[in-house]
Amino acid sequence: MGKTSRVTLLILVLVAVVIIYLIGITGSPWYDESPDEPEFDLVEEAWRVIISDYVDIEDVDLERLSEGAIRGMIEALDDPYSGYFDAEQYELSQYSLEGSFGGIGVEITVNKEGELTVIAPIAGTPAKKEGILPGDRILGINGTPTKGMNLVDAVLRIRGEPGTDVRLNVLHEGNDTPEEIVITREEIDIETVLPKMIPGNIAHIEINHFSSRTQSEIVSALEDMALSEMSGIILDLRNNPGGVLKSAVSVASQFLDRETRDEDVVVYVVDAEGNEEAWEVEDGGLATDVPLVVLVNGNSASSSEVVAGALQDYGRAKIIGTHTLGKGAVNHFRQLSDGSAIYITSARWFTPDRHQIEGQGILPDETIEITTDDVEQGLDPQLERAIEYLQNIS
Repeated sequence: MGKTSRVTLLILVLVAVVIIYLIGITGSPWYDESPDEPEFDLVEEAWRVIISDYVDIEDVDLERLSEGAIRGMIEALDDPYSGYFDAEQYELSQYSLEGSFGGIGVEITVNKEGELTVIAPIAGTPAKKEGILPGDRILGINGTPTKGMNLVDAVLRIRGEPGTDVRLNVLHEGNDTPEEIVITREEIDIETVLPKMIPGNIAHIEINHFSSRTQSEIVSALEDMALSEMSGIILDLRNNPGGVLKSAVSVASQFLDRETRDEDVVVYVVDAEGNEEAWEVEDGGLATDVPLVVLVNGNSASSSEVVAGALQDYGRAKIIGTHTLGKGAVNHFRQLSDGSAIYITSARWFTPDRHQIEGQGILPDETIEITTDDVEQGLDPQLERAIEYLQNIS
């Protein structure tokens, strides 16, 4: 192929990349700025320099070059939750929200410093057994540094075929020297709702994350309990990293009553142009009148903050614990024509009273810390306070 033909083809690739970029950030192929704007002229100019001046241009892989352009634009967003995934990575990612996958059973996030951080290991999983702790920083995955790595890419690197190993470079909180931990992946098939009755006829319902199965699990848990005989419910969302928004709306709806108390919206989704979508309370809540406490902490994130925020705004529950993480962004995959995909932050979540979750989180009605001494002694002052509160209002 001659240089002129390659220039033409590369420019067409550039235009396609720009349109893909615009689609990714707006959900529409049209945006206030078009590829005719000066900013895009500059990009085209840079591509022409590469074509005309690069000594080995005949050996350049156009697919690799266009992929690099897309990755560069995503990285320039400086958003740890957005990313570009090749076709294989995208296919693997589609198994992440169904409640069953090959992995180690750890929930992670990217903290404000851009560090990959453990929210919590899930009980009974390899991560928990091998000593992964809340607050651990994962500095490397199989020898690849995680600094600057986006969240979904990190998750895909940690997950894999059951029976295979993943090598993590882990820095425990309070330590100066990282530790290398090798963990054998297993098939992670976990229940998301863990209910139990505790003294005082109080239901303690822990939700460790929100998957597509959480909606049916919370209904089953409430149906199996003698609601009329309960003195209260403790909904424990501590160390819950979030998950499927629809399931979170369904959980919140079990405790809200739109018919008699005008509790009609669980969360507002607002995009960059101010367009607003209201996720409404679902009918048929099973526990709309039972006294309720919600437990949260600094590792309660995303969909768990949606639930806590809605129940707090309507005065339906007392929120006890510590300030939540403040992860209230909407992300989705937009698949491209070659099977790859862009994972893009497209909107923000707001509580019923228009409180922005992203960057702000949910402030408890009553702040109670858990100290290192409490953990060492097996004490849980947050749970104890929740029990005391319910006993006093019964």
